[in-house]
Amino acid sequence: MGVAQTGPGRPRDAAASRQALLRAAQELFGQKGFERTTIREIGERAGVDAALIARYFGNKAELYVAAVVAEDAAVSGPAEFSGLAQIAETLVRRSDERGPGPIMQALIRSDTSPEIRVAARDRLARRVVEPLAEDIAGQHVDRPRLRAEIAVSALYGITLSRSLGWFEDIRSVPRAELAALVTEVLTHLTATPPGTDGEQA
Repeated sequence: MGVAQTGPGRPRDAAASRQALLRAAQELFGQKGFERTTIREIGERAGVDAALIARYFGNKAELYVAAVVAEDAAVSGPAEFSGLAQIAETLVRRSDERGPGPIMQALIRSDTSPEIRVAARDRLARRVVEPLAEDIAGQHVDRPRLRAEIAVSALYGITLSRSLGWFEDIRSVPRAELAALVTEVLTHLTATPPGTDGEQA
């Protein structure tokens, strides 16, 4: 593997090296999970000295959290998750493009450290569950947080099923059609039921 270019004429630029390590960590953690990814592999993929991980991040666990945060910032701006349809489209697209990402890996793997699991759960709640719960609450539907958690759990289960090929129809249906169907089904859970006046507590 050749040395990655970290900047024109500046292979040792600190910011570029840090960014290269983050990108490599996102890829490897997403593909292999936290425990099976080594510091050496991350350095090799980034094309920089793996010892720089200690300088820029502290340790592998802290790099994992930084990679999750960086991935979130890159693809999930504060206004992105403005409703169920957008959440569904984003999660299905991200799963198709990257497979199970670091957050999902942290939540489903039995060997995830408690620190990583807590960090991943907090990010998921802050970026996905809470915005959806606020949207549901605005429709005056009861128990908005519970409904949001159920919807997000269903969405992640569906995207994982698609990534791993559990069911042929879910695996093969076009992305936009799957997102639309999921949105249609979950809207019944998250929206004001038909025939009500939206005055529920």
